[in-house]
Amino acid sequence: MSAAPRCYEDMLASRREEFSNFMWASRHLKPQVAYQQERRALPQYHKDEVLKCPKIQELLETLSQQQNVAREVLEAQVKSILDEIGYNKKLKVIRWLGLALVKITKKICSGIYINRSAIVHVKAQMGDCPVIFVPSHRSYADFILMSLICFSEDMAIPAIAAGMDFHGMWGMGTMLRDTGAFFMRRTYNNDSLYWTTFKQYVYQLVTKGDLPIEFFIEGTRSRSNKSLMPKYGLILMILKAFFLSQVPDILFVPINISYERILEEKLFAFELLGVPKPKESTSGFFKSLSIMKEKYGAIYFDMAQPISAKQFFGAKFNKSGHNLQPIHQQEITEEEKKLIPELAHEIVLQQQKHCVITTFNLIAIVLHHNLFNEKSLMGVDDLCTQVLWLKKILEAVGAFVQTDDVRNSVFEALEVHKNIVRVDESGKVTLVWNQIVLDKANIGKLKAHNLSETTLTTCVPFIMLQLYINPVLHYLVDCAILVAILKQQALTPDELFGRYHFLRALLSQEFVTFSTREKMEFEVALENCLKLNLVAKNGDVYETGSDKKSQDVVSGCIDGFIFTYFVVCSVLLQSVDGVIDEKTILTRVQAEIEARLNEDNAFIHPYSLSLDTITNCLTTLSNEKILVKTRSKNSILYEINPAGVLSVKSKLEEFVAPSHSLQTKLESIQLHLKTKL
Repeated sequence: MSAAPRCYEDMLASRREEFSNFMWASRHLKPQVAYQQERRALPQYHKDEVLKCPKIQELLETLSQQQNVAREVLEAQVKSILDEIGYNKKLKVIRWLGLALVKITKKICSGIYINRSAIVHVKAQMGDCPVIFVPSHRSYADFILMSLICFSEDMAIPAIAAGMDFHGMWGMGTMLRDTGAFFMRRTYNNDSLYWTTFKQYVYQLVTKGDLPIEFFIEGTRSRSNKSLMPKYGLILMILKAFFLSQVPDILFVPINISYERILEEKLFAFELLGVPKPKESTSGFFKSLSIMKEKYGAIYFDMAQPISAKQFFGAKFNKSGHNLQPIHQQEITEEEKKLIPELAHEIVLQQQKHCVITTFNLIAIVLHHNLFNEKSLMGVDDLCTQVLWLKKILEAVGAFVQTDDVRNSVFEALEVHKNIVRVDESGKVTLVWNQIVLDKANIGKLKAHNLSETTLTTCVPFIMLQLYINPVLHYLVDCAILVAILKQQALTPDELFGRYHFLRALLSQEFVTFSTREKMEFEVALENCLKLNLVAKNGDVYETGSDKKSQDVVSGCIDGFIFTYFVVCSVLLQSVDGVIDEKTILTRVQAEIEARLNEDNAFIHPYSLSLDTITNCLTTLSNEKILVKTRSKNSILYEINPAGVLSVKSKLEEFVAPSHSLQTKLESIQLHLKTKL
């Protein structure tokens, strides 16, 4: 199942050839709009229409009576909310920002590679209904990059749903608003006036706006650099106009943005360990301009085939339920809400399918395997050989790998990532150990266990490396599960699927999947495993195949995640009264893993300390009713079903002992790592 051929062009190539980019930035613009309206809707028009719409007017009347507050006071509050939310559009700001971004990206990036044929295809479908851009979210640069590409490719710059993090940044909030950002609070505290006003503003943009709308379906940046479970709130608001037949259709455009090097890689590594992120501020932004001194390689941008809501829902969507009330009194039905998750997961799936695997993603997997499984470090020639070998495996399972001349690509990748990986004096490839400056991290404010500085120094390089393995894992996770299972014993097809179902469901938060796809994904993975000799058929049973090295590389990609889940279950079972708060769980799990890391007879992957992985495990156990999650004013509590937790722990035990958690460290690697710390 090879990936479909794609052709990427560097949109910066033409800008590099110009004597000055000013003429490009100041050119005449006639961008393609998303939804052609009878009149061009200006930003203030949207706010005025929301204020005077029947839904808001009726709410003002109701609240005025309930709260005994003058209607004029409540109306002023709505105006203030709309001023906080609403986007603006100033062409002068857009042009100057476009010019600045081109100059910055030319300096720090080797190129911004776009799939232009995909963009042309999307533009050709714009004009007749609302268009929603849904990019992956791996960096704060995502929405700025989206606007730059739209500006460059003559598409209307979208109205962008942005968090309040940026709203309070002096200067930055205004600039983002002037280029199309509208702001949303992450919590509403049961404020019905804000909540209704915001939903009505989104409804107004969808039904009467001509701009595309952009939002991140994952809800937040992925610190782990892999897909997060989709959130349903904003997509639900957007689809209301379609379900109420106020627009003919809505096109959702899944977009993947793949970074050769993530701007926030070190910040993410610290956050995963529990070091809080700094609050967004303008001064922080200018400090971040130190990135101008470094190289970040290539950025890849691809648009998937637009998903038509009308076609996707088809016969499952029944319009007849919305004919009995005035339109402003109607809401989405419960049946319609049940249709949303499948669409949301399809968007994430298409984002994944359009990701680009870079040479360094391959280097990260190869180096990870070498550090943890081999008796000596590898040289550059061996690394190039292993990268080419892994490239063929990934292409066989459907990945698009952007690597032409492997040797040149490896050297270029090592140069871009010289802050993580280096070639030592003996010509061996290893991690960089001495460039993590812990003074910048406020160790006293760790979110969970107070990890020692030695642990942080040891673990951060491994976690930064793991950030470049994670984007590949959605191609490998199903095969990895099958191999991990069959390493224990040969199984019949039904037995194999039963065990696969357990692990895949357990890891469903870690590696996004949708339950209706499980059987199909199992069959595809089994076919790929047979093709790659990871698995063999022996009569009526499946067993491990002949390619032992590939098995170790593939299954090794999920070992750390399974181990963390095992430790979480162990910690939960230690709870005396059966109720435990989330911070205590996070603290105890990290403390247990740190203790294991320091044991001479244990070989634990440092990524096992990731708070993301621990919380993903808790979410899954809650979804499976093994834990009952409740929120109090200051904490999150979990009521434990000991039998359920014990069952999960028992099933995981075969995967973590002795092959993973208790194996003896290879002496040469252990000595090598210790001499570098």
